[in-house]
Amino acid sequence: MILEVQDVRVKLGSTEILKDITFKLEEGELVALLGPNGSGKSTLLKTIFGVIRPFTGAIYLDGKQTAEMNTREIATLVGYLPQEGSDVGLRVIDIVLLGRTPYMDGFRKISGENLEIARKALKMVGLEGFEQRKFSELSGGEKQKVLLARVFTQETEVLLLDEPTSHLDISSQIEILSILKKKVEKGISALIAIHDINLAVSFCDRILLVKNGKIAYAGEPEAVITPYTIRDVFNAEVEVRKHGGKLYIIPKVIKPVKREKGISHIHVICGGGSGSNLIYLLSSQGYYISVGAVNTLDSDWNAAIEAGAEVIAEVPFSAISKEIHEANLKMIQRSDAVILTNLTIGVGNLPNLEAALIAAKEGKLFLINSTDFNERNFAGKKAEEIYEKIMKLLPETRIFRKKKDLLEVLNEILGS
Repeated sequence: MILEVQDVRVKLGSTEILKDITFKLEEGELVALLGPNGSGKSTLLKTIFGVIRPFTGAIYLDGKQTAEMNTREIATLVGYLPQEGSDVGLRVIDIVLLGRTPYMDGFRKISGENLEIARKALKMVGLEGFEQRKFSELSGGEKQKVLLARVFTQETEVLLLDEPTSHLDISSQIEILSILKKKVEKGISALIAIHDINLAVSFCDRILLVKNGKIAYAGEPEAVITPYTIRDVFNAEVEVRKHGGKLYIIPKVIKPVKREKGISHIHVICGGGSGSNLIYLLSSQGYYISVGAVNTLDSDWNAAIEAGAEVIAEVPFSAISKEIHEANLKMIQRSDAVILTNLTIGVGNLPNLEAALIAAKEGKLFLINSTDFNERNFAGKKAEEIYEKIMKLLPETRIFRKKKDLLEVLNEILGS
């Protein structure tokens, strides 16, 4: 099925949100909508699905104008996942079955066929056996998979997804987009609004760069994503590089500050935003800071660059390699103190936990434990065993729930 958007303009009140939007989504394509907040990405998806009516222009599905279709008919052709989700107390299977609503007549008993379709959708996203779990009790990544399964149960040929990877850790983001990519490879098409340029480049066939309600640039990733276009659309200075045949967008890096004689060196093991505030706090106290291992463009990486810290960085969306892990260990040896933040652990960043264990054996480690480790452990038994070893090595005076309390102790010990 081909989706065509022709000369669409949308006004909300007196403000024109979308201006002369024209593009085509072909069968078997995964296309990204990229643009800053407020550029019109979500409004465009809502307009295509029929939630918002265009002021002018038209939307076509295989040549038929959607304005001539009713809501149920559109819902059998187009699956829509909005950005805003509700944390309801329904069972997982009930949430997924909502995707079958366009095919069900009123409140009649749910058929075995519909149940089978819903179960297959859950299996597709890796949640087989979750049918009776409460949606509200799931992790963020699991909830997003359930909502994706709900869209899949509509069995539509076009998918519209608004920020399907928002608020997820790197491994969950990659998993969600990998599932979607496999679905598209079977012949459907998908248009996704996404905020992460590197994810879009890695998974999508084409990019639509949206600026002030208009499509400013459109085409294949390598043609569209350049330092010039990113500067124009996002007002950001970046470098565009290739690594392993893939394109990566990296903000221009500020050189780390030089360590002055007599200044204590603190190494922060973090990731996923768990260290950002701490990095700024340590910087304000005058410490020399290093950070690692983190993925380039991770929010902690950004904080470290802004603070002028030395960073041990892995390429985006990649597991920590042996080379980067060894560089991290060398940095730990050079440091006066090491902090393990309240980070989420997955298979990709498990070496960070191993590095923290070495720091604990050397008597350098301080630990922030704000959240029960079981709630943030996605690497299984091995991670649990390493964390237990760390906890046994550390005295209670080196384990903190609050960054503020840790900072006070560090200042006393290191004499800042």
